[in-house]
Amino acid sequence: MTILEARNRVGGRVYTDTHTFNNGVSADIGAEWIHAYGVENPLYSLHQQLQTNEDKQDDHYFDFDEPEMTGCYDTTGSIVSRQTCAKAQYIIDKLFSPKYNETLRVRDVSVWDIIRPEYGKISEGQIKRLVDAMLIGIEEYEATDLDRLSARQTFFGDDEEELDENMALQRGFGSLIQRIFNRFALPVQLNTEVTRIIISNSDRVQISTKNDETIQSKYVLITVPLGCLKQKTIVFEPALPQWKQNAIDSMGFGNTEKIILQFDETFWDWNFTTFYIAGASFPFAICAPKKRILVFTIGGTRARHMVATKDEDTIATILRDLRRAFPNHTFKLERYRISRWTQDPYARGSYSYYAFNTSLETFETLARECCHNQLFWAGEHTSSGGSVHTAFATGQREAKKILQRLKIK
Repeated sequence: MTILEARNRVGGRVYTDTHTFNNGVSADIGAEWIHAYGVENPLYSLHQQLQTNEDKQDDHYFDFDEPEMTGCYDTTGSIVSRQTCAKAQYIIDKLFSPKYNETLRVRDVSVWDIIRPEYGKISEGQIKRLVDAMLIGIEEYEATDLDRLSARQTFFGDDEEELDENMALQRGFGSLIQRIFNRFALPVQLNTEVTRIIISNSDRVQISTKNDETIQSKYVLITVPLGCLKQKTIVFEPALPQWKQNAIDSMGFGNTEKIILQFDETFWDWNFTTFYIAGASFPFAICAPKKRILVFTIGGTRARHMVATKDEDTIATILRDLRRAFPNHTFKLERYRISRWTQDPYARGSYSYYAFNTSLETFETLARECCHNQLFWAGEHTSSGGSVHTAFATGQREAKKILQRLKIK
């Protein structure tokens, strides 16, 4: 086998920056944690095998949902009590636990359509502004706006619940992918952008690259992001079957971006893993106190607007809100980096989401082989979950199919 990689490195949207920040600090520009960390996770055993003694000391579980580890601040500079923070979270939990809406039997609507009536009952004030901050955080997690997200699937879908354990890697997720690549000496051909795939009646598929190289193969496993498939960065001859193209077009593919800031000191509470800032333009931050880093994340339309904005304007907006939220602290920004996956030619966004009238069946259609059973499909968009480990599992799934075909022949 040969792996054709358009980039000059492996990993895709799993990429660790080891150069931008002071004191040798690493930062993940894309995916950051091994979600659902446990023996059922296909990355679990690889992580265990490839850990150094230093990794065993520094890699740690990361809690998103522990109330004691989630802080709340306000751009007014006023103190936000634990009770107020908990009340806002309670309202969010209630909004996202709706009773079944009969409308969904007839047609799918957006998450925003379902929660808007209850949201409208929230009184103006600090709690509502915190709820707004938390809703923006949910849009980042889902990689899309709430008015584009399927209510039928979000609230009443049949996705399997995963283990709620997240493993944070001190050297970065990209470092683990690189170690896997090195350990198994994978045959990767870098800087090889595929532009065309021709499926004839022969037993060979012809692959053309931007470098004017032609490669012939019995089977092809396609793992490019859904964003690239939607924008047809690869031409298929003949065109993909209509059922496959319909699934590509209908499944949502969203945006989530990071603004990573390193300061001269840790001025926020060391116990917080995340915090919200009521009234801020970028209201959700992930904390790395030992690195003196805050990672602000944004999704959906807000992410697209941020990507189109100059770096200095984005940074100025965040620093303005931080100074309002922490009026008694003087801090200095040392280094920063802003992701731009939306503009990345080999990503075209971040990960999939349930658009209207999509379901697990849409994922299954995206995963189904086609074109004389010579084209196979893997990636986060071919299985629910939208995580690195679920994408990894789809590669294993398809590899087993191909191996079985080779044995049969």
